Amino acid sequence: MQLDAPFAAPAQDLALEPREIERADRLVQVIAPAAWSAARVEAGLDWSDDLARDFPDGDTAALAYDDQEEAILDGGPAIYARRLAAWGLAQGALVSPIAARAFRDELLVGLLNGLAAPAASNLVRAASGPDIVELSSFELEAAVATHLGAARRAAASIGATTAAELRLQAVMDAIARCEGEAGACADVARNPSLARAARQARETGLPDSLIAQAIGLARAGEMFWGAASVTPPPVPWLGVVGAREVVQAGDPAAARVAAAGWESGRAVLAFEPRDAEAFGRALSAPRAAIAADRFLGERGLDVDALAAAARLWCVALEIESAIAANEPAWRPLGLTLAGVHECLMAQGVAYDSDAGRQMAADLFAVTGAAALAASAELAGRVGAYAEFETDRDARLAAIKAQAKSCGGSPIADKAARLYAGALRAAARHGLRNAEVTGVFIDPELSLRLGGLGLGAAPANGPLTCIETEDGAVLPAISAAAAAGLDVIGADHEAVVLALCGRRDLTDAPAVHPDALRERGFTDHEIAAVQAALPLAGELRAAFAPEVVGAGFVRDVLGAPADALESPGLDVLALAGFTSAEIAAAQAHAFGAGLGEAALPAEVQALLAGAGQLGAPATNAMTAAVETFTCTPALTPQRLAWSEDQAAAHRLQSAAARAGLRMVWLHRDPAPADFALDLPAAPEEPARRPLIAPIVSERIVEKIIEREPTRRRLPDRRKGYIQKAAVGGHKVYLHTGEYEDGALGEVFIDMHKEGAAFRSLMNNFAIAVSIGLQYGVPLEEFADAFVFTRFEPAGRVTGNDSIRSATSILDYIFRELAVSYLDRDDLANADPDEFNADGLGGGLADSVLNDPQPLPASRFISKGFSRGAAPDNLVFLPTGPRDRQTRAAGEEDQDVCPSCGDLSLVRRGGRLLCETCGVAPEMRG
Repeated sequence: MQLDAPFAAPAQDLALEPREIERADRLVQVIAPAAWSAARVEAGLDWSDDLARDFPDGDTAALAYDDQEEAILDGGPAIYARRLAAWGLAQGALVSPIAARAFRDELLVGLLNGLAAPAASNLVRAASGPDIVELSSFELEAAVATHLGAARRAAASIGATTAAELRLQAVMDAIARCEGEAGACADVARNPSLARAARQARETGLPDSLIAQAIGLARAGEMFWGAASVTPPPVPWLGVVGAREVVQAGDPAAARVAAAGWESGRAVLAFEPRDAEAFGRALSAPRAAIAADRFLGERGLDVDALAAAARLWCVALEIESAIAANEPAWRPLGLTLAGVHECLMAQGVAYDSDAGRQMAADLFAVTGAAALAASAELAGRVGAYAEFETDRDARLAAIKAQAKSCGGSPIADKAARLYAGALRAAARHGLRNAEVTGVFIDPELSLRLGGLGLGAAPANGPLTCIETEDGAVLPAISAAAAAGLDVIGADHEAVVLALCGRRDLTDAPAVHPDALRERGFTDHEIAAVQAALPLAGELRAAFAPEVVGAGFVRDVLGAPADALESPGLDVLALAGFTSAEIAAAQAHAFGAGLGEAALPAEVQALLAGAGQLGAPATNAMTAAVETFTCTPALTPQRLAWSEDQAAAHRLQSAAARAGLRMVWLHRDPAPADFALDLPAAPEEPARRPLIAPIVSERIVEKIIEREPTRRRLPDRRKGYIQKAAVGGHKVYLHTGEYEDGALGEVFIDMHKEGAAFRSLMNNFAIAVSIGLQYGVPLEEFADAFVFTRFEPAGRVTGNDSIRSATSILDYIFRELAVSYLDRDDLANADPDEFNADGLGGGLADSVLNDPQPLPASRFISKGFSRGAAPDNLVFLPTGPRDRQTRAAGEEDQDVCPSCGDLSLVRRGGRLLCETCGVAPEMRG
């Protein structure tokens, strides 16, 4: 691949200088760009330290730099450019050594000029994507529970995990057990049990912010904090896909996802399955950012140079992906823009305006189209990503949609032409990467680009910091803000004075030299204050005792000796100035905030930064640029620490209405000084000492608790099989018994049912069997499942004890209870008795009064006994045959020595057995 990049100046023309940088453990001397701040140079050195320095086999000497270039930023940029060029040549992404050298030089120039920068951890990132679940699926609740369990274990790991979780659970239990109004139960001042549990959690070492989170969860209806774990795992991402209309309508499942995001800060909600999958892949994709504001010149934006930069860095990221063997099936990349807001501001376009959103979308369209064209060109040389053929239609349709969205400006027309070329190349060769562009957050990468915001993020504001030769840092208007003010014709000097202040008290309101002299200040103290103003951040620092003199503050202004050591001492207030007078002088000397400064509305709109722009403006800008990105923006929807889960749900719905492709809720961390206002623990009354009782006899009882163990069934087991039909649906019930006849397992087979229903019944039977083997009484199962009512239900055929049932489970557990528990009350042998409760009158008399003996083979398995039971065994009926006769002569009945039945009656002075007809007295 031949590369031409007219956007870069030659490397040797850069303004470089030696710099002394303070690292974490030492001072170092480095060569760095003169325009870079010390913080930016240090970030570049950190990046250099983490670089991989492996090269492919072969001769790479032709790609080496000279000693001066190798010394810049400790050699990091030169190593990075040379390494990628060598690997690109070895992999075939670069067609020749000449192309590799051109690629190397352009990368180095871009890095040193601040045109672009790669993310620091491209080759060592090992993040795993989330498991994606549907908003309406059965798996959602389980996925949310698993996610929150990991989040709570991680949160509790700041102390001893088990003790911490127990204390937090006690806090939640104190609210759950409270009876009364929900607000009072969750108030530590009105719920003594909660206050006591919170104090105990604080004494364990848990921060008040975590205790407050447990209170918030309990108030929202949560019952459990989470299972204890000694080494909590890292919190994985939770990815959910749901329809936008469902989320906007306030679906309860969407509220559950919002609550998970409120708690963990690692839950995302996408509106398209492909976006959710792309987000998961983007977590491990190599990333880089191109500084859009660096392509502005006297004639406006250099669109060709921006497109060439996107093409260059698409190739660079692809080489990184190939080195790391990253996601070979999809090969995602993460190329984004930085400084978009600064680019708009420099052209006099407000961020929160239709023109600003259109211009930002055009910038991303050019970048995305150029990167897609480069990816298609790479596919023609080294092949498309493995899943392209299955993904072809969706990917080409997305490119067509992006091309149709362009138009209306010269930049958009250029992007449309680039998209057309990328579409033709992709249709012919495919794409090397499933995704090439996206929007993400990386503070370290932003710092190495000079503090530019990434993606659609707004700038911090119109002010920046400049560093003097002696290391002092002073506020100043940014270059982008200055250029934008010139474009709209605003009074540049007035804006600078309003925002940065005059750093002088000569003409200040209230606190001026004359007013200071009236309160005892001399020219010596006033001169010291005036000298300190340029480097101070506020009036209090300029009037500190170490500036005006501790003796003056003590002797003239009357400050107590102990107050001189207090960092909160306000000398001006001590001198008699009011807070309003001090605030006015503060604004005069150091400037006012953008929202407080008296500036025209047009200037306020142009210079508005992240502190003034709210979530609606950021969401609208994000939705505009997401039209031209392959991956949805991972832009957090921020919640204040004090907001509850309901606020998270409202924010999620608002983001869905704004048109975002993905919603990521992120709650701000708790303030460092956050503390619950717990009432003091009540003092216990003094107790009289108890006289120890005289112990004459002591009984010691030792209780040993054992873990439940599983009682295994014998390998060869007995049981029975009962075939029946419930409501016309055949059911086969298999049982397995222990040696003592106790039930140990059941199997349930259905005939001609769907696979899902049969599988559910099979697994239900396994669950019941395991419970029985662990000692759960059969009575508990019977009481739990009889009388359950669902289809199929109705008349039961094939079972002589149960003739009707309200459900399959009702029939099964009636049968088991009758057979193993002697629960004749659950039998209903009357086939016509199918009422609301399904109960009959017990076993019919015809069954008990059957006078015929039955062969033993009906009840004993010949296979189980293996022939040990004789074939001539019979079971004789033993029940009473005539209840009235038996009741009448019950006092005369005795056991028949012949048949063993209780049916001996006295007839004319003789005993006679009504069962077998034998007269015992007559036998000789």
